[in-house]
Amino acid sequence: MTRSDIRRLVADGELAPAVQATLEYAEKSGVAEAANAVTTLSAQLEQTRQLWNTGQLDFSEYARQHARYTQALLDNLDRLPDHPTPAAANRMIREDTFKKRLLWMLALGKLLVLGRFGYHWGTGGFNDEQGWAAIGILAPTLAGYLYVVLDDYLRAHREASVSVRYVSGPLVRFVYLIIPVYMVALIFLIEKKAMSSITNAQMVAGFALVETVLGGYVGRVVSAFFHTAERR
Repeated sequence: MTRSDIRRLVADGELAPAVQATLEYAEKSGVAEAANAVTTLSAQLEQTRQLWNTGQLDFSEYARQHARYTQALLDNLDRLPDHPTPAAANRMIREDTFKKRLLWMLALGKLLVLGRFGYHWGTGGFNDEQGWAAIGILAPTLAGYLYVVLDDYLRAHREASVSVRYVSGPLVRFVYLIIPVYMVALIFLIEKKAMSSITNAQMVAGFALVETVLGGYVGRVVSAFFHTAERR
């Protein structure tokens, strides 16, 4: 179905089929922002219809909301390309899939960092005082990420399921780049200290810098996707 076909559905008053067709078109086009907006619009339209069917909306209010949804749908339709490009849908992934990948990347990366640190601690690269000081920096960030993730999953079990949402390709690529760089930077500092190329104080200062800069970006992504209570 083309954009012109969808506009004809809107002109004929077939708003619900037009919304569904626009969502499918946005998915094929790989435009995550439009797909998410239309998904939200679909849920709002269904809720309005339920209120109308149960007599909780008068005709004038129903007509106003219907007109607003129609305009919002046309605005999102205008953002879509005339023709979906081949494999465009592969440039975006479902948000729940992205969140699972983000979780595994963080968990495995942090465990790798802690594992490498534990190896050098056990082989004499760090004394007990240095080891516990470094753990005091590394462990809280991992615990913080896991707390946010756990809170999100517990909330998901308590609340009704939400509509499918998508994440755009540029953000996915950014996350796939920043997390490995973040972990490699921590391991690099650990290795330099174990080889006595830097002092423990320099390593701790390096940890603080990495956690502030790279960890700040990672933390922003985690809070954006797992603190869903504020967005619902």
